[in-house]
Amino acid sequence: MTMRIIYVAGSPVPSKAANSVHVMKMSHALADLEHQVTLCCPKATDSDLSKQEVYDLYGVKPNFEFNPHTPFSSRIGLILYAMKNAALAKREKADFVFSRCLFTAWFCSIFGIKTLFERHDAWENNPTAAKIFKRLMASKNCLGLVVISKALEDQITSKFGIERNRMIIAADAADPLPETSAPPPFEKVKGKINVGYVGHLYKGRGIDIIADAAKQLPGMEFHIVGGTDEDLTYWRHELKSHENIHFYGHMSHNAASRYLQHFDVLLAPYQKKVSVAGGGNTVQWMSPLKIFEYMSTGKPMISSDLPVLHEVLKPDKNAYLCIADDVDDWVSVLQSIQKNPTKAAQIGATAKEDFLQNYTWLRRSEKIIEELPLK
Repeated sequence: MTMRIIYVAGSPVPSKAANSVHVMKMSHALADLEHQVTLCCPKATDSDLSKQEVYDLYGVKPNFEFNPHTPFSSRIGLILYAMKNAALAKREKADFVFSRCLFTAWFCSIFGIKTLFERHDAWENNPTAAKIFKRLMASKNCLGLVVISKALEDQITSKFGIERNRMIIAADAADPLPETSAPPPFEKVKGKINVGYVGHLYKGRGIDIIADAAKQLPGMEFHIVGGTDEDLTYWRHELKSHENIHFYGHMSHNAASRYLQHFDVLLAPYQKKVSVAGGGNTVQWMSPLKIFEYMSTGKPMISSDLPVLHEVLKPDKNAYLCIADDVDDWVSVLQSIQKNPTKAAQIGATAKEDFLQNYTWLRRSEKIIEELPLK
């Protein structure tokens, strides 16, 4: 059954934040399932891209309507944004609103609009939002809650008393990478392993682990894609004497994918406290986009051994897992990959197989629609 879906983001598009990738990819995947989708989001104040350029930036087809609103910077602005989204859903006779914005979800439920809400944390430091969330979940118009991990479901059940049958666990995802014969976008040194990291350089992302490993492994090349200008200035200065560490800065999601395809090993050195763009610690229940983007390449991945990541990553089956803050452990695993490339290739292949079966944006969208209580 084709449905009319209003998909609502709570943060600007385009932006450097992973949230923007998430909402663009989900809108695209829902539309690929032949639903009629409109993505509503605050317009980025620092972007003058056309709508087509935004589609291109995220590597998606224009199979859904991209509907940016005037950005808001106050509570009143947020309320007006939520009311506009609810009015659009009423006017368009949407089958349901799929919202990443709490206020939009709440207003839609008040106005009698079927609403599905998605949340990636448990409001540890926002009691006002927590109260609104409780009211939303008590509404007969709330279809339920999408969470990104079993750990987050556990936390929300414990904190709010929400029944588990009202939640859908849907890990984050990625798109399958297209086959390419294009040359690598960086210079490869013959005989050397190219170790890659793609992502932000916030605290808790483990860049210091990568830096220390690179110092101990001068025979490997380390490539870092991402980071703000400030972060890049700092790390380039700190590591200027090490010629095997290369920084490429922030680039579009599409461009970063071209780098991923040419790395030999991929690193996800999350620490025990992981910051996100808006601050806060997500390590207890995170489901990082990076993990699934790495799995999509079919290359071996080394990740920190954090409890929540065990929901997806299986040690020595689809990933190598290391003690998060023990650089010697990371160095040892990198050396073992160099010594046993056959095992590494098998681990990468298993990761890709798991990804294609369970963790594409299309599969995520199918799972959510299948579990919706719409009947």
